[in-house]
Amino acid sequence: MSKFSFMQAASQISISESEYLLFRNYISENCGIVIPPEKTYLLETRLSKYMVDTGTDSFGKFYDYIKSNSDPSIKQKIINAITTNETQWFRDSAPWKVLEERLLPELVNDLISGKKNRVKIWSAASSSGQEIYSTVMCIDNYLSTNNIKGVTLSDFDFIATDISTGVLDIAKKGRYDRISMIRGLSDYYKAKYFKENGSAWDIDPKVRSAVKFDCFNLQKSYKPLGQFDIIFCRYVLIYFSDDMKKEIISKMCDVLSDSGVFFTGNYALYDLFKDNFDSDYYGNLTYYIKKAGLK
Repeated sequence: MSKFSFMQAASQISISESEYLLFRNYISENCGIVIPPEKTYLLETRLSKYMVDTGTDSFGKFYDYIKSNSDPSIKQKIINAITTNETQWFRDSAPWKVLEERLLPELVNDLISGKKNRVKIWSAASSSGQEIYSTVMCIDNYLSTNNIKGVTLSDFDFIATDISTGVLDIAKKGRYDRISMIRGLSDYYKAKYFKENGSAWDIDPKVRSAVKFDCFNLQKSYKPLGQFDIIFCRYVLIYFSDDMKKEIISKMCDVLSDSGVFFTGNYALYDLFKDNFDSDYYGNLTYYIKKAGLK
């Protein structure tokens, strides 16, 4: 059978209930993402290619292959395939309005006065880089348009992590296609921070070089990453179990500085935040500020 015919055959293979449970548990154990029964099709559509590559003809045999450790790279391939990487520039806009209008004035004053040596910002599910690059552009634009003296991008640490090596490769290059460029990016920011390069657009090297990208699993300890003043963890918590959500929020509280700010997506999670965070609002956005006195 040719590889093309094999791929056609693999695309028609359904996953059984027992096989679904094996892969659901495997994925949850390795990256925390929960695949509910109604989204079983994601396993079928996203993993069939790797069944072809490994020469297996059922999800059960494919699972046995994975567990045999014959291919050390297969776990990362599965994680890359199963993660959802929906993103855009300045998504929902409100977090960056909060940054400009409420957070940066105080943070800049703290840097100028010496109260802070640096400001550290983490994009905890950075996907292909639009979120963290939006943040860098927002801050650089704020500094320049307000003619801030004595504070530059070099006074900020920008850390961006994701569990998918595929999207991190895109982010590190800072090069985006035409479709990516029209998703949330204003003409102002496009003209100020991008240059056309053939059929793609390259972000300003100053912006790209400001960010440190790293592959990181949110199930791990966050303490080696250091302390942060702002954390973006947007539209990723919804993919985890309730226990995993609680664990992530608790660990992020631990690595936020006093009165540090936590941005999530526009979904109701107050019950998970109320012990460690105070809520604040901007339009329809709810964001969270670490309560005073917490360690």
